Amino acid sequence: MDVQLEGKGDPSSEENGDQETARKARDQPSTRGGSVGGVPAQTYEAVDGTTVVIPRGKPKSGKFWKTVRSERHSNIKKDKPLRTTWNKKMQQRAEKQSIKSFEKELKELKQKQLEEKRKRQEEHKKHKLENERKSEIVQPIKNTAKIKRMKKKQLRQIQKRDTGNIGRVVNEVK
Repeated sequence: MDVQLEGKGDPSSEENGDQETARKARDQPSTRGGSVGGVPAQTYEAVDGTTVVIPRGKPKSGKFWKTVRSERHSNIKKDKPLRTTWNKKMQQRAEKQSIKSFEKELKELKQKQLEEKRKRQEEHKKHKLENERKSEIVQPIKNTAKIKRMKKKQLRQIQKRDTGNIGRVVNEVK
């Protein structure tokens, strides 16, 4: 007497319904459905209307995390890149140009202000120096032989100055 366990045995001893579903699974092109353990699975519809999921199994490459391509790359619908209209592009260009010109004006204004400030500082220094020289107490040297007798420290203090409005140069000591 032959004893068979359920789910085990040769395919000829299976029930008629199971044979039909197995045949459908082989013959029918499968659609990709859910996944089992990260691997995409094949699904088919059984005779009684239920959906049966067959796990795909481990690929030969061993890279189970890669998804199976359902369509060719050329058939995949791609979104068109975002494009702007000509008018909008020209408007953006005009805005950018106006911003640049405004920045240039600001830079020129700042440069001009710095230049004016520098000139004022130079004039102030010049006037200050003039005022210092006017207020100096000077002692003109009339006898040039004194210069030959002076020591080194005293010679360092001697400076030529224009005293008065006459415009002549005279040796002076501070």
